[in-house]
Amino acid sequence: MSAALARLVLETLRLAPAGGSADLAARWSGPDVAARAEAIGVWAAWEGGEQWLLRRLAETGALAGAPPALVNSLRQATREHAAAGMAVDDETARVVRELASLGVAAVLLKGPARRAAVALYPMGAARRTSDVDVLVPTADAERAWRRLAALGYTPVYPFDPARAMPGESELWGPSRHHLRPIRRPGGAAVELHVSTSWELPPATAWARHSGSGTTEVPWQGLSVRVPSATELLWHGLTHAKPSEPGAWVLRFWLDAASLLAAPAVDWMTIAQRLGGAELPDRERAERWLAAAAQLAGVTLPTALAPRRPDPLLRLMAWRLTVFARAGMNASWRSKLLDEATRAELGVGVAPLIGGRSWPIVLRRRTASVSARLLYGAWRAATR
Repeated sequence: MSAALARLVLETLRLAPAGGSADLAARWSGPDVAARAEAIGVWAAWEGGEQWLLRRLAETGALAGAPPALVNSLRQATREHAAAGMAVDDETARVVRELASLGVAAVLLKGPARRAAVALYPMGAARRTSDVDVLVPTADAERAWRRLAALGYTPVYPFDPARAMPGESELWGPSRHHLRPIRRPGGAAVELHVSTSWELPPATAWARHSGSGTTEVPWQGLSVRVPSATELLWHGLTHAKPSEPGAWVLRFWLDAASLLAAPAVDWMTIAQRLGGAELPDRERAERWLAAAAQLAGVTLPTALAPRRPDPLLRLMAWRLTVFARAGMNASWRSKLLDEATRAELGVGVAPLIGGRSWPIVLRRRTASVSARLLYGAWRAATR
């Protein structure tokens, strides 16, 4: 059932075509799906895809047939996410106005950009957004940060000069592509960026996000600038870091899929950047993009087609199988999920961080190897 359930979920999530198969509602109302309703809800929460799944169930006409327990859990999560999104919207508008009063140019990034440009990209606001990300010119960054601080914004985490690493400062902390996050009482955290990644020089980042690299959209009674589809996709890709297991989840693929479903990406630019300093692991980046393309319901250009198929459907089937095991220890479940992703990426078992006694090391290493072997056995049995 895990493979069939994964195919059903994938078909429902896929953004294009806009509808679904004629029997989608009937398949969601089947007894096998009802028996796994709780597992699907927990899985969707783990993947960060509750809003996406709920909206697609409604758009495909399958909502009425879906198990009530699942629909209720998705609706509850969606209400919580909507409240968080409204708080981010309010804070973003406040920050944009303050920057404008200073004469500082600003471009919305990440979640705020997707929310502001939701009319351009389907499902762009369907992922939870928790903070405000804004790109500003390097020359204006510290002045803008100090203005917000003068208005009552304070650092999210403390700065201890005695423990600071070389190059750290009160304004920048350990980062070099954004200043220290700050927030006002009751507001969402704010990050003023000078670049979109650690590896990208600020001057290059600003050059990409000015002129044709941005689009002006009306939002919250303001005129704001958001990155083009190409820059939004590239930032989402580099931020996810496809060479690491944590990138291979719906909440990151959603960012890319919503852009791919609206054909406005300059693929030549994406192809030219792959393999560079920002994203040196081209092979895994292409597989990650192929998974996002599956969810978007589009085909990548031939030049970006991965040599190995993306593992999206198989990973979904495994994860749904794991979440269907009621009463499983949370640590062991996490190990099963992590090692499956690592196996698909072709990387070793999870590293042990920090010094520990040998019994703990042995126990954790044994758990990782056991999880990897179990996934391998499951994969062989379900081919």
